[in-house]
Amino acid sequence: MAVNTMNLEDVYALINSLHEQATGERAIQATDTSSFISVANSALRAGVEPVYNAMMQTIGKTIFSARPYEAKFKGIQADNVRWGGIIRKISIADRPLDEDKVYHGHVDGQSIDQYAIRKSNVLEMRYFGSDVYEDWYTVYETQIRSAFTGPEQLGSFVALQAQTMDNKWEQYREELVRSNLDNFIGAKVALNNGVIHLLTEYNAQTGLTLTAQDIYKPANMADFFRWVRAEINTLARRMAERSQLYQVQVTGKEITRHTPKENLKIYLAADALDQIDAMVNTITFHDEPLAYADVEGVSYWQAIQDPMKVQVTPAYIGADGAVATGEAQTVNNVFGVMFDEDAIAYSVRDYSIMNTPMNARGRYINTFLSANIQQMQDLTEKGIVLLLD
Repeated sequence: MAVNTMNLEDVYALINSLHEQATGERAIQATDTSSFISVANSALRAGVEPVYNAMMQTIGKTIFSARPYEAKFKGIQADNVRWGGIIRKISIADRPLDEDKVYHGHVDGQSIDQYAIRKSNVLEMRYFGSDVYEDWYTVYETQIRSAFTGPEQLGSFVALQAQTMDNKWEQYREELVRSNLDNFIGAKVALNNGVIHLLTEYNAQTGLTLTAQDIYKPANMADFFRWVRAEINTLARRMAERSQLYQVQVTGKEITRHTPKENLKIYLAADALDQIDAMVNTITFHDEPLAYADVEGVSYWQAIQDPMKVQVTPAYIGADGAVATGEAQTVNNVFGVMFDEDAIAYSVRDYSIMNTPMNARGRYINTFLSANIQQMQDLTEKGIVLLLD
């Protein structure tokens, strides 16, 4: 399946796999992110008998265990006005300067044509397609009353079901968005575009020969992370310049862009961000953390058991402007990503919760949750992948 069509793609199996990797139920495995990212151009089933027959008739206090969970990556969520439905994005490529006619264009017997046509070199990209998924649970009227002391506890149990389902959906949505970042990382590495090898550059500048393990030794840690902080600032400043660095170009329609600080998103491995906060900000920049609009720590990129690794088959825009599916990528030591806010976005459409009528014979109600999520990725916008190698 491929989301870069007008079809609605059912991604329940993919979300289940991502969920198992994210929660540690399964080790990291190759994931085809190209299937559900719109590029320019283990699940809980609460059955009747296994769950409810396991609850004994209550004698003492009952604790209803659930607390709200909020999905991460809020910084790249867009509303349906900015991103939703069928979107087209129009950019204009720079044209080279023409020769001067004021000082060098005057020739006897010839006129200077001020009506010569020069068309704009327009690049138009389209985004469409979305992913749908559904889940449900059952609320009984009579079968579980004996498990609780009264209506209050029964109501609390029903609320517990709803909260657990909401938490599950928040996490599933987070994992879909996390996979959007994974696709970005895999695509940039596949194209070798905007990939920065931090440790290699640090060793080249300092004359050292540190390894990824060496930088966490106390003697090396502070100096390295100070340098990393400076490097992030340097890269951010370069991204703010109007240039063609760190972005994919369509042949014949090369676009020049810039990313101001307020439009820059930075996601760093949470462990590394902790080191920067502890070893750099508290020592050198007491009151100045990474001073950007959106900096967020990421506990893991794809699988919680292997937090610094990404293993995906990415989709990206090719030099011909068409969607391409790259080769499978295994990317180790992912330190972070930096990108323009228009490079990655998602929106949730048609989220709904609906109840069935009471089943008169079985005396239960089913609650269905469904959603349609649309994800976008534009590699013609500026973006950088930071690797710790």
